[in-house]
Amino acid sequence: MADKADDEKRPTLQPRQWRLAGVIFFSALALVILYAAMKIIWPFITAIIVGAIIVTVTFPTFQRVRKRMRGKSGRAAIVMLFGITFLLVIPIFFIGLLIIQQANTLIQHMQSGEVKQVLSQIDLPHRLAWVQRFAPNFDPSTFSPEKMILPIVRQVPGFVARNGAQIVGGVAGVIIGFFLVLLSAYFFYTEGETIIEELAYLSPLPPAADREFGATVKDVIDATFRGHVITGVVQGIVTMIGLLIAHVPAALFWGSVATVLSLLPMVGAAIIWVPAAIYLFIAAAMGKVPYWQPIFLTLWGLLVVSTIDNVIRPWAMRGKSQLPAIPLLFAVLGGLQAFGFVGLVLGPLVFALLMSILDIYKRSFRIKRSA
Repeated sequence: MADKADDEKRPTLQPRQWRLAGVIFFSALALVILYAAMKIIWPFITAIIVGAIIVTVTFPTFQRVRKRMRGKSGRAAIVMLFGITFLLVIPIFFIGLLIIQQANTLIQHMQSGEVKQVLSQIDLPHRLAWVQRFAPNFDPSTFSPEKMILPIVRQVPGFVARNGAQIVGGVAGVIIGFFLVLLSAYFFYTEGETIIEELAYLSPLPPAADREFGATVKDVIDATFRGHVITGVVQGIVTMIGLLIAHVPAALFWGSVATVLSLLPMVGAAIIWVPAAIYLFIAAAMGKVPYWQPIFLTLWGLLVVSTIDNVIRPWAMRGKSQLPAIPLLFAVLGGLQAFGFVGLVLGPLVFALLMSILDIYKRSFRIKRSA
């Protein structure tokens, strides 16, 4: 960013000094340069956006750290990045190792004869035979759990062996991506306030509209992080606790999956605990496990997992704006498809900005109807 002193030394160009040809040429040149700049930074856009999201969520803490550092933004940013790394990334790394270990145990368990015997008791082909009365071409045998689940599980070791190099490369890519996120976060910590001042100076919108857009961006990012991420993590932890008590194999792995699924509105962790409860009921009917396990997991899912969302979300999102449930669902799913993981935030952000634009337009340009 150029210093204000340097800007004051440069001659001011008045609009009347520009000829029409100069305006057209400057506009075309600016568009070309902006396009080239986007092409350059596009491979790193995810890291830049994630860094901006981290800074937006943690900026109040950064301000307190900077105050203790006597206004030294660079030192405060380094302290924040070390804190984020040690308090977030290192625990996630060790949890990831445990998840991989449990996933391996789960695959071995799924390949055992006991699981095959339990799945055969479901007998979906026999239960779906009545569909053939209305759809003669329907083949119930294709819905056999043994044919749908076990072949996929058996192929997992071979898939890992065939794609080992790609998996290692993916891990290396994640490490490099995280380093780029830290660089982006450092830049936004130290220069974020200057960037906002420059954008406000360059914006042709009224100051009230600039402030409204800025507040919308901050509120949506805070609401998405606090409302969805915190709620999803809590639901995943609670689901994992229920699975552990019910002695479901690889409870940590399934709890992690439940955390990811809980980020999607109107989906939730029920996709995990409901099939697990059904599996335990079938195993209990065969005498493999006691009946208290499926009964407990069902009650835990209904009374704890499904209701904790109504407790955690309002607490996490207190004072934050949010979209209605159905538009939020489309915003999240569409954002994930369009932008990948960061679409979890970008989707709701785009919808919220659209609502702000409509609101500003109604308040600024609409003609009031006569009674």
